[in-house]
This record gives sequence, structure tokens and C-alpha cells, in this order.
Amino acid sequence: MRVTRLDDREALPIRNEGLMDGKDARYSRRLLIAFAMVALTFILGTLYENWRTLEIGAQTQTVAKNALPSMEHLSAADDALRDIEVASSHYVSLGPERRAEARTEIGHKLHAIDTELTAYLNLEAFPGERDLYAQTPGLLRTVDDSLRHMYDEAEDGHADAAQKIAENELRSAIEMAVDDMQRLIAFNTTHVYESTSRIDTLRERTAETAIALDGLAVLVAIGAMVWVLRLFRVHTRLLREHGELLERRANELEMFGKRVAHDLLSPLSALTYCLGAFKRASESDPQLQDAMTRARTCVQRAQTMVDGIFEFARAGGRPDSNARTDIREAIEQVAEEVRASDSRDRPDIDIDAPDAGKAACSRGVLVSLLTNLMRNATKYMNDSPMRKIAVRVRPHHDGLVRIEVEDTGPGIARELRDAIFEPYVRAEGATQPGLGLGLATVKRLCTAHGGEVGVRSTLGRGSTFWFTMPRPKEDDVEEAPPSSLRVRRIG
Repeated sequence: MRVTRLDDREALPIRNEGLMDGKDARYSRRLLIAFAMVALTFILGTLYENWRTLEIGAQTQTVAKNALPSMEHLSAADDALRDIEVASSHYVSLGPERRAEARTEIGHKLHAIDTELTAYLNLEAFPGERDLYAQTPGLLRTVDDSLRHMYDEAEDGHADAAQKIAENELRSAIEMAVDDMQRLIAFNTTHVYESTSRIDTLRERTAETAIALDGLAVLVAIGAMVWVLRLFRVHTRLLREHGELLERRANELEMFGKRVAHDLLSPLSALTYCLGAFKRASESDPQLQDAMTRARTCVQRAQTMVDGIFEFARAGGRPDSNARTDIREAIEQVAEEVRASDSRDRPDIDIDAPDAGKAACSRGVLVSLLTNLMRNATKYMNDSPMRKIAVRVRPHHDGLVRIEVEDTGPGIARELRDAIFEPYVRAEGATQPGLGLGLATVKRLCTAHGGEVGVRSTLGRGSTFWFTMPRPKEDDVEEAPPSSLRVRRIG
């Protein structure tokens, strides 16, 4: 079901409200963008610093777990080779027993070299390091072969030949192995210096970049703050302009209500005078006199509603704090009027108000609320097979009273239930006469008095409109008879 708005010119406050909602959404997005930019700048600075820290850590790990341990193992192997060189230089001059001890000691040194080099090889190698190490095993085998040659010559009693091997062949083999060890140590030392230099460079660049990013974050934060302050000033100005517009509209509506009430009072007064003259002329005709009495009653009720609306408008849309109205009397008055004025197929009206008491509003306001709801229910039940209206009064929370008007009409579509309380809104295709102001008036009066309005409806089964009004503060509620009053149409 679509919604028809009879006069779009009257929707200006709603369009302005939608415009303000759109501006609020844009300002919210801009604020989010500003704060996101500040947060993103700080996050980028933190990520960059962490990335550089990880890189520095990787370089430190390379030095601590690769280069330095490699240098330590190679230095130990180098020291063992030099000890073998010293021990072999004195081997020939030793006696048989001392030679055995020297061979054992030299064997321990050779085993230590194998152990240190095995540990060295288990470490991660730098690029090109294994190629540099490729000749080391051959040099160590040369040292081992020279030692065996020296041992054999000494055992055969060739002391001079053994001494010459120790001083020439063995010493030369050891020196070549030692030089090889020194090249490997120098290779790792170079990488230690390179890693240390890279660490220093990374630290300097990280510090400089972190300072730059922090400065950028501060600038972005300042820019965002200035932008936010500007947005708030613009938003505040728009809110002020919107408030001034709403105030002008409220003043216009107030003046319109006063004028309408004043314009209605004049013809009602004239109509009351004319009915008085007709009553005197119809004293001889009882049937006409009864009709004139009903007409005068309807005029008086209309004048009561106009007076209430006029007082409400004259108070600037604020209810009179001293106003008190008997709820049951107002319901009975409106029910009698609806029953009497509806010419064809009058509805049954049930009133369930055992403890109705009073409402803190003028009689004209409450009569206007009930009249709009009950006449609206009667109007839309023209095509219903069963025409019944039930009016119920129930206590509500926070010192409010709830009044419900239930009908057996066609019901209201779900998508229309909120819109029908807006001005000039009617269901698409509605044939009943009206401008769509009745329910809007009900909502305006209720909310101004601190109450609420609502509707429950089932298509094909009817609707229940309800509203709440405050009780008088002194809670001067009169006790009502325990049985509810039931008003039915006559014949």
C-alpha cells in the first residue's frame, strides 16, 4: 500500500528534518575520516618502526648465532694446530716413553680440531663461505700425513730425517692449514663488521623516520582537529538555523491555530443564535424541537472543542497545568454525538471505563482526541458487515491513563501504520472524505501533553487506536461505579 501526501508544501519541516539527517550523516563520515587518518598515521609509524626493529633483530641474530660462533670454533681449531706444531718440534728429541705421551696429546689436539670444525659446519653459512672452506679438509689431511711420516721415521731410528720432516714438511702443512683457518675467521669478521654497520644504519634511519612519522602524525592530528572544529562550527550554525526555522514554523502554526479557532467561533456563535430563534419558532412541533435540541447540543460540543484548541494554541502549544477533565463524561458526550449524527447503519458503541477518573487536559482537547478517533473509526466501517466500536480506559505507568478506541473496520497495512499520524497522509485509493489531518491532530495534542499515540491493526479484522494522557498531579480521581457503561444505537 502506498502513502499519498495531499499537500507536499506542508511537508517542509519533514524535508528539513531529512536534510538535517543527511548533513548529520555527512559530518559523521567526515569525523570518522579525520580520526581514521590520525589513527592510520600512528599505525603506519608503529608498523614501520616494528619492521625496522625486526630487521635489526635479524642482523643481530646473524652476528650472535652465526658469525661469532663460527669465529670461536675456527679460533679453537687454529689454536689446536699451533699446539701440534709446538709439540711436533720437540718430538724427535724425546725418549721413547715421552714420545708416546706426545703422540697421545697430539691425537687429542687432532680430535679437538675435528670437533670444532664439525660444530662450525653445523652453523648457517654466509654466501660463499662453504666454497672457501672446501680446501680445508685436504690441508688437514696433509698435516695428518706429515705427522705419520714423522712418527715412522722416528720409530725406524732415523732421527735426523724425522726432525727434518717436523721442521719442514709438517711445519709447512700446519702453516697452510692455519692460514686457511685465518681466512675463514677473517671472512666471518668481515660479516660481523658489515652486520654491525648495517645495524647502526638501520637504527639511525629508523630513528629519523620515526621522528618524521611522529611529526606527520602530529600535523595530521592538528589538521584533523582544525577540520573537526570547523565542522562543529558549521554544524552548530546549521542546527541554529534549523532551530530558528522550526521556531518560525511553530509560530506560524500557532498563529494559524489561533486564527482558525477565532474564525470558527464566529460562525458557531451566529449558528447558536439562529438555532435559538428556530427553537422558539418550533415549540409547536415536538419532532422539530427535538432535532433543534440535538443541533444545539452538537454546536455546543463543537464550540467546546474549538475553545480547547484555541486555549491550547494561545498557550503556545503548551497545555494548561490547571486543566482537569472527567474522562467518562467526555467519552459519553462524544459517543452520544457519534451515535446521533451518523445517519445510516449506526455503530454499536461499548464503553468500558470503570475507573476512568480525570485527565490533565482541557475538556476541548480530550473531546477533540476522542472525536477524531471515534469518527475516523465510524467513517472507515461503512463497508464492514459488523459495525462496532469499543472504548476502553486503562491505567498506565508513570501517572498516565490509556484510552483505546477499537473498531471492526478493514484494518491498516503495516507499512502505513507509522505514516498515518503525519499531516496530509492517507492510504492510496481511500474513498472516504477527509484531508488526513485528524490523526496528525491527535498525535500533536498527545505529545504536547506528554502522552503517546499508537495503533494495533489486523487486516480484515479491525484496528485499535490508543493514546495516553497524564493524570492530574494531585491524583483527584473520582471513584466510578464498578460496572461499565454500555451505549448502543437506538433502533
